[in-house]
Amino acid sequence: MKEKLLEHKNIYFCFFILSFLFYGNTLKNKYSLDDDYVTATNFPVKGQEYKPNNKLIQDGFKSIPKIWVSRYAHDSEFSFDYRPVVTTTFAIEYGIFGQNPFISHLINILLYFILICIIFNTLLEIFKDHKQKFILSFLSAVLFLIHPLHTEVVASLKCRDELLAFIFSFLAVKNVLLFIEKPSVKTICIIVIFLFLGFFSKLSAVLIMFSIPLIILFYRKTGIKKFIFIILGLYLLYMAFQAFTNYMPNEENIRHFYHFENPLSTEQFTIYQKIIIGIKTYGFYTQILFFPYPLRFYYGANMFDLSSNINSYLIIGLLFMIICLMYYFKKRDKDFLFSFLWMGLLLLPFLNIITPVAGILGDRLSFMSSLAFCLLISNLFKHLFSTYHYTKLITLFNKPMAYVMPVVLICMIYVIKRNSNWYNKLTLFEHDMPYLENSAKANSLMANEYFEMMRQPLTKYSGPDLVQKALKHYALAIKADSSIYTAYNNEGVVYYSYLRDIKKAKYYFKLAIRHKADYPKALENLGNCFKAENDIKKATYYYCESIKYNKKDLGTYLALVRMLFDLKKYNQAYEFSKIANNQISNDYSLVALEANCLLMMGQVKQSLIKFEQAYSISKNKELAQFMSQKYLEVGDTLNYRKHKN
Repeated sequence: MKEKLLEHKNIYFCFFILSFLFYGNTLKNKYSLDDDYVTATNFPVKGQEYKPNNKLIQDGFKSIPKIWVSRYAHDSEFSFDYRPVVTTTFAIEYGIFGQNPFISHLINILLYFILICIIFNTLLEIFKDHKQKFILSFLSAVLFLIHPLHTEVVASLKCRDELLAFIFSFLAVKNVLLFIEKPSVKTICIIVIFLFLGFFSKLSAVLIMFSIPLIILFYRKTGIKKFIFIILGLYLLYMAFQAFTNYMPNEENIRHFYHFENPLSTEQFTIYQKIIIGIKTYGFYTQILFFPYPLRFYYGANMFDLSSNINSYLIIGLLFMIICLMYYFKKRDKDFLFSFLWMGLLLLPFLNIITPVAGILGDRLSFMSSLAFCLLISNLFKHLFSTYHYTKLITLFNKPMAYVMPVVLICMIYVIKRNSNWYNKLTLFEHDMPYLENSAKANSLMANEYFEMMRQPLTKYSGPDLVQKALKHYALAIKADSSIYTAYNNEGVVYYSYLRDIKKAKYYFKLAIRHKADYPKALENLGNCFKAENDIKKATYYYCESIKYNKKDLGTYLALVRMLFDLKKYNQAYEFSKIANNQISNDYSLVALEANCLLMMGQVKQSLIKFEQAYSISKNKELAQFMSQKYLEVGDTLNYRKHKN
């Protein structure tokens, strides 16, 4: 192992330099799209206790046991997948460095560099008996490194799962090939470890596992028994992984796709229609692999033609397949055929044929298949590099590699510019929106970002500008897809909170509920509107409806109990406060409200018990003084002195 590392040390140094030349400017980036799912992206509010938005990593190293029994990400509606390895890396990172986006981005660059080295080494092992194994491996690794499609994977911290899944699964591939040559229990253990680490990083690692039989068929002469043994072993490993993921997480994987994400999840399509859509999707990825412009952070409904009509993507997909097959039958190039089939295999799950894909398309979804694409391109030009061998950096400028350097330079400029778009959510969204006018989800995300900026003291836009920008993009989201209920709700919040237009706010909240009757936030917001209009009966109804669909919503409980308390309906307020405290334990505000209800109902001693509970949750001087006065009134001098002092 050491000898191999020393043999290619100059190549690794080249990969290291190129990795930082291409992605070094991400080190100044902050947090961006979806990073809050995996790490702590929110900063403490002045005067308040700091609570990281991702609860799974908030205790650093102590969080690790909890991570391995939890889904990797959560939001108000869903819990996503089981990826404990990637979440563990963020917990360790947070435990050592705290909230530090520089370190997070540095780790992503280093992981990308490690992946390139592993790709180079594993390809060398795959093409072990090939006359041009070096140039196929080196050129493919370089093309993969510089491909602009990878900016999302490296610049987005959330996409660390893609990097880790590829690293571990490709290490497993190399060890399977070693096992074929020299079987041993040690090698089997290494394969099992790497595959499980890949699976527990992201399920896309399964794609590389499925590639192993294809690699063996093309590049290893092995007996049928050993081949079946490997296939059976891989299948059993995958089944063991499935059993583990069904047993370990203490929560369900809850993820529903909506029409604005992918109409294939909500409408009926025939097999014929799905095949046409699959070819179109294949054509899209083919085009973007050759010409990665424009790159977008999201796609979704109305961004892609899901009809059976002929369009450019259908033509590109069919032409690419036909040309590749014609080239193979003319040249009988086994390496080219392998690259073509491998690319198709790695793209297959993302073609919307087997299952709908979130967002329909995605730059990161082509990450693994781009290696097969780079290998395909390398095969086309391998004859030009028959005498080339990399020794040091200067040889990159020797013929024929010198012809590749303009491509490297163009890609570098493009990647560096794209990295700067990923500086934070605002820069990314504002840059990509001209290409996403018809995307309901993208417009909604843009509007949400402007909405969040309204709450910040210093922004690049004035308050009125932010309001108008948010309303504009919510309107575009609704225009693109009228079923996007979150946009209705959020537009209603803008009218309610910032424009004080209760009538319009109610109109949008009702539209949100019409499209999703069990949407707790819209129900709560509608309750707030009726409360503002002093329609207590309807306000209570909608608060209760909200609680019915989300029994853990602290905000709704507080709004309902405080409203009833202010109206001096203490008995009702007390009943709801008890329900709330049973659902949400140890919340200071809820316990204090229950105590106040008891106090106003004349049950002073019972209220003091609850005030003691509130005080144990959050000790503060004002509550201590209040309690000491009440203890004095009931004649409890012992507790009076305790709280007075």
